[in-house]
Amino acid sequence: MRIKLTLNRPDESGVNVAVTADATATVRDVAEALFSGDPTRNGAAAPENLTLQVLADGSTSFTGGRVLTPTNDLVQAGLRSGSVVSIVRVSEQFVNPGQDRGTAVAQLRVLDGPDAGRDFPLPVGTSYIGRDRGMDIRLQDGQVSKRHARVVVGESIEVHDLASANGLVMGGKRMTRAVLTSSDTVTLGETTLSVVALHRSTSLAPTSPVVEFNRSPRVVTRFGEIKIKAPKPPRPPQPQRLPWLMMLAPMAMGAVMYSFTRNPISLLFMFMSPVMMLGMWMDRKIYGKKQFKEASEQFEQAVVATSERIDRTHAVERAVRLAELPSLAESLDAVRRLGGLMWTHRPEHRGFLTVRFGLGSGPARTIFDEPRENDAIPEHWQRVLDLQEQCLTIHDVPMGAGFRYGGNAGIAGPSGVVEPVGRSVLLQLVTLHSPAELVVTALTSARSRADWEWLEWLPHTGSPHSPLGASDHLADDPASGASLLTRLEELVEARGVSLDGPAPLVGELDSEKDRKDAPPKPVLPSVVVLIEDDAPVERARLVRLVEHGAAAGVHVVWIAPTVEQLPAACRTFVLLDPNSSDNGAMTGEVHYGQLAYPVRCDVADLNTAREVARILSPVIDIGAPTDDESDLPRAVSYLALAGTELGKDSSGVIERWRENLSLTPRDGSPPVRRKTPTNLRALIGHDGVEPFHLDLRTQGPHALVGGTTGAGKSEFLQSWVLGMAAAHSPDRVTFLFVDYKGGAAFADCVNLPHTVGLVTDLSPHLVRRALSSLRAELHYREHLLNRKKAKDLASLERTGDPEAPPSLIIVVDEFAALVGEVPEFVDGVVDVAQRGRSLGLHLILATQRPAGVIKDNLRANTNLRIALRMADEHDSKDVLGDEMAAHFSPSIPGRGAAKTGPGRLTTFQTGYAGGWTTDEPERSSLDIEEMDFGTGRRWELPAPEVIEEHDPGPNDIARVVSTIRRAAGEAGVPTPRKPWLPELAPTYDLALLPNRRTDSQLVLGVLDNPPQQTQPTVHYEPDSDGNLAIYGTGGTGKSTTLRTIAVSAGLTHRGGPVQVYGIDCGSGGLSMLENLPHVGAVIAGDDEERVGRLLRRLRDTLDQRADRYAAVRASTIEEYRRLANKPDEPRIIVLVDGIGAFREAYENITARGFSIFGTFTQLATDGRPVGIHLVMSGDRAVSVPPSLASTVQKRIVHRMAKEDDYVMLNVPKDVLTPASAPGRAIMYGQEAQIAVLGGDSNGAVQSRELARLEQTMRSVGGVPQAPGVDRLPDTFTLEQLPQRTTDLATIGLRDLDIAPIGLPMRGPLMLAGPPGSGRTTAFVTLATALRRAGGTRLVYLSSRRSSLSALDLWDMTASSPEDVVELLKELTTVLESDRATPGTLTVMIENYTEMTGTPAEKPLEAFVKLASRKDQLVIGESESSTWSKAFTLAGPFKSGRNGLLLTPGDTDGDTLMNTPLGRIRRKDFPPGRGFLVTAGRATKIHVALPG
Repeated sequence: MRIKLTLNRPDESGVNVAVTADATATVRDVAEALFSGDPTRNGAAAPENLTLQVLADGSTSFTGGRVLTPTNDLVQAGLRSGSVVSIVRVSEQFVNPGQDRGTAVAQLRVLDGPDAGRDFPLPVGTSYIGRDRGMDIRLQDGQVSKRHARVVVGESIEVHDLASANGLVMGGKRMTRAVLTSSDTVTLGETTLSVVALHRSTSLAPTSPVVEFNRSPRVVTRFGEIKIKAPKPPRPPQPQRLPWLMMLAPMAMGAVMYSFTRNPISLLFMFMSPVMMLGMWMDRKIYGKKQFKEASEQFEQAVVATSERIDRTHAVERAVRLAELPSLAESLDAVRRLGGLMWTHRPEHRGFLTVRFGLGSGPARTIFDEPRENDAIPEHWQRVLDLQEQCLTIHDVPMGAGFRYGGNAGIAGPSGVVEPVGRSVLLQLVTLHSPAELVVTALTSARSRADWEWLEWLPHTGSPHSPLGASDHLADDPASGASLLTRLEELVEARGVSLDGPAPLVGELDSEKDRKDAPPKPVLPSVVVLIEDDAPVERARLVRLVEHGAAAGVHVVWIAPTVEQLPAACRTFVLLDPNSSDNGAMTGEVHYGQLAYPVRCDVADLNTAREVARILSPVIDIGAPTDDESDLPRAVSYLALAGTELGKDSSGVIERWRENLSLTPRDGSPPVRRKTPTNLRALIGHDGVEPFHLDLRTQGPHALVGGTTGAGKSEFLQSWVLGMAAAHSPDRVTFLFVDYKGGAAFADCVNLPHTVGLVTDLSPHLVRRALSSLRAELHYREHLLNRKKAKDLASLERTGDPEAPPSLIIVVDEFAALVGEVPEFVDGVVDVAQRGRSLGLHLILATQRPAGVIKDNLRANTNLRIALRMADEHDSKDVLGDEMAAHFSPSIPGRGAAKTGPGRLTTFQTGYAGGWTTDEPERSSLDIEEMDFGTGRRWELPAPEVIEEHDPGPNDIARVVSTIRRAAGEAGVPTPRKPWLPELAPTYDLALLPNRRTDSQLVLGVLDNPPQQTQPTVHYEPDSDGNLAIYGTGGTGKSTTLRTIAVSAGLTHRGGPVQVYGIDCGSGGLSMLENLPHVGAVIAGDDEERVGRLLRRLRDTLDQRADRYAAVRASTIEEYRRLANKPDEPRIIVLVDGIGAFREAYENITARGFSIFGTFTQLATDGRPVGIHLVMSGDRAVSVPPSLASTVQKRIVHRMAKEDDYVMLNVPKDVLTPASAPGRAIMYGQEAQIAVLGGDSNGAVQSRELARLEQTMRSVGGVPQAPGVDRLPDTFTLEQLPQRTTDLATIGLRDLDIAPIGLPMRGPLMLAGPPGSGRTTAFVTLATALRRAGGTRLVYLSSRRSSLSALDLWDMTASSPEDVVELLKELTTVLESDRATPGTLTVMIENYTEMTGTPAEKPLEAFVKLASRKDQLVIGESESSTWSKAFTLAGPFKSGRNGLLLTPGDTDGDTLMNTPLGRIRRKDFPPGRGFLVTAGRATKIHVALPG
């Protein structure tokens, strides 16, 4: 605030000073600054206990001599501008609460509460109320704070809250300060009191540094249009001609009649007619004169009446015009009394910016309606003209200047004469116009400065509303004058008027028309500039300002010696001539073409002007709130505002919580019902008058906080949170912090016992999680309130119910950035905002740029708006509806404005909690400058002593948080319930999770379920879930999930057994499961042999179980176990790691009538009801083909490589990120963490834990070994096999089931194979097998001698074509004679195709055909490539479609046997491995070694 004072020095000299201080400054601060800054004291140090004595304050009722309490702040002390003060010292005992400080002028009466019936006397000044011993009024109420309130008795009686726990309640509303009357009651805790004044308070000391003036309505009667009709003058009698012809006509007729009749009567008739006519003529003439005389007398009477009417009308008009332009005396009297006339000229009034020079004669507003015809005698017409002159001119009416019409005014006359009139004009302006609508400036000469120094005391020359800013408004030297003129020119330009072009042409105006029409709309605030003709400023610039300024609301009052020296734009002027005979002045109105003389001007002497200026100095227009930044401290410590005890005394915090009943009783005592509504009131900072509080419950329920970078937004949020935490225990309020940019804003507040969570760096998924949790919290509270039958949380709190949940304050920083990343967050916030009010959920949304964020539905719910410095006016208007926040100084962080309702804007300075506050009060920032008709010399104040501390320790916020934490601990406040659980852990130990240990529920991990505010264990339930698909890119935990399922399947001792099989088409992640007893096998994906063997077995199991389950009508394996009483029926789970690779490898392969992938699909489709379940993993959404996807009832989605995969899987794409822990997945649309054995997903740890699990399972027992899937051996002998298999000689093992297989005993059999395929060995094996089986003769044939012919296996041999021919003849004879029964002769031919082209070719062909017809066995051996060349010899073998094809090629089956063999991989066929084709059907076998 800025206070203008006159300081009386000890040498009785005085100096006018302007003290700029914020509202936290005390009287002692000002006194010490005035003492030490006074240049005449040469920097002497200020002694202790200084204060100010007010000698005069401009008030007419002030008696003087009031000594101010040094510890009072300037608001409380009532030090006002315009006062005359001196510096005095007081004793230490000057301020001693409870002492006798004078006669009581008011009585405080306790009406209700523990002290009901007690009376306390109140002297002039401040009395303190509380429970502490040192209080002036000590109460026993436990809900009254130690220092609760103060009562200030002065011009009025005011009560102020001292940041108490329960505050002041009046009319059910909490107040921070209020003016009391005898009929008012105020409640403190449970105590109700009233204050009654014993004396007239208007004569007492002021209680405020300003005089709040209310501009009262003022009615100025309008003088309506009155027409006075002129009396019509009588017409003079018209001269009448003697009717000679009419008189002669009867005589002529009579003569004629007499000539005929000779009757004398005719002669009588002849003479009587003229006589009668003459008589009539004479009678008319005499009557006309008489009538005119009477009319003249009536006219004279009408003239007198009209004249009297004109006088009466003029009297009314004069009274109206005198009321329109009050006299200077009336205006001054209104100021002295602060009466109703003061500042009544408002912009909507015609009299706005109109002043009166004095009284004179001028045109009347009465209309004189003169006769239209002038046929009266001159004397009568002159009387009419006299009446007209009387009507059109009115005397003794105000002669003034209307700035809205004339633009500017000039006062011409010699020095000493013009100044009193000029003072009169300016005094009228400042007494009739509010400083919010009129600003006064002056450009004078140094010579006449003394005549105008009184202007510096006026509020109009330093108004916060001034468009010229806080710079000087008065100038008397070239430098300051040029500066002021420049600012005036800039203002004109800023208001859209160019100073460079020609001046606007006004032309002639009609005063009558202007009076009837609406006046021009003024530009506000209007500026009136006093300019003296000899002001030391460039005259051309001044004249240009006069010419153009009026259009921009800048009007000039120019004072010059003569009219000739006035600028032409001064279209209204007054010429003062002290030498005139009647001391009259002349006024002129150029635009109306009117001069008035004489005019008796109003004048004001210098002392009167000084008196009025000092009276007006502290007066403010309460209808036009001012934003005087000087009232606000540039910086204020939060701890200094709240009390330094908050940083060290936990007992004070507990006591405050107990006072406002925010602590829930935990000693078994019954709940205490509250008498007053609960609140969320919190100390924020200082508003320039008192500590500033916000109540989120009553002013909210939700708040929007805006502030650009560096505006102090984070500090504001910290102060608000600290204020609520210090005022309310965690039982009544909790905080949830959401900071999208890392959480630095709430780094210290997180440690408050009220804090239930901090969420930082939110991803869209985490935002949805937060919103889901908040909705769950809403549901929880709704159910609680319904159960308690409470309409809202506030009503439940009033009952004192210990189950009442605390209010949850959700503080969101960087709200706009969060909305930009996650637009759906707005809808969620709106839902919380709409439903949360009654449930105790409150939002504080902070952002830098609110544009585009604050939608209508959100704006409707954020009633409380706070704006710190904003980036531009648009942003400020978006938050506050006002542009002020865009103009806060960047050098003052924490400066803000709060909108608590329509039109209710309060500026404040945030309390800063990041400093180091000590018990020693800090000196407030003060500026003192001498008033020197503008800016004078600034006094140098000594800098405060700075004590350096190397380690100041914790800062204020850390100390406050520590104190509150200790208070919560000492009060036994439990940790408040959290609205949501923490995020899932990176790993969970599978062994530690709750587990029913049945095969119907296999533990997978932990599911995050925000809507239910739970994190339950999640399971794979095969009977209901069916097949399971696991998706995820590499390294996300797919194989880990499969291992978890396998491990869970082994821990089912409370249920049935489980057999697990794995097909590993991935990176071998399942191999470590192989040693577990319940794992039958882990098969590599490319091991077609074992994969096919497994699937064949499962298909057979499926078919068998289908029949058995149908027989007992079981739909699941659980039902079958119960109905068939077979609890050991094993559930089978097949794990496929890499379903995409599995599909690629086997989808298009159908070998010998068996499709691996088709069988897999059949198992997926039909397996669930019979206890066969498939669990497959894939790295892409399309890895599982549609044929399988339709059989998958449950999916687990790990992180995918592409966002499109999430879309195809219909799961959120933003839940999982590259930073997600391995094993993190999406299940049921929620986030889940797959558990691992041992709680560590590291492969080595997993392998070690699985080994330990194997040892445990085998040592404990009870887990049956699952059947394995063996590999077809590469080396074994016939001795390891039975001699016969189904009456056939056993030659090897069948791949299908690794069972012995026999050799067909009829027809030709081709033995083919490439070199190295084991063909020769197989030839010997076949011979050996036949020999072992017996029942047949073995004949060996060959085109050349070989080692085989010497084997002791043959009954007959031939080793050359010739020998072959001879032997064939013999054998042919035997067959044709039927001496050999079918199957008793076997001919084995080595190198069969080499017989081509030899003598044995034809006989051999014929013999093979004959043996085939006789059902004898012929085995032809040769290399595969040669069979196609031996067309003749190969024919019977090919057509028979029997053979043994070893290590076949891709087309060997088709070319040799006309039998497809499917896909052939050479590595799958070691020597001795091939296909046994029987009647066109191929069976994969491995031929045994002969022995």
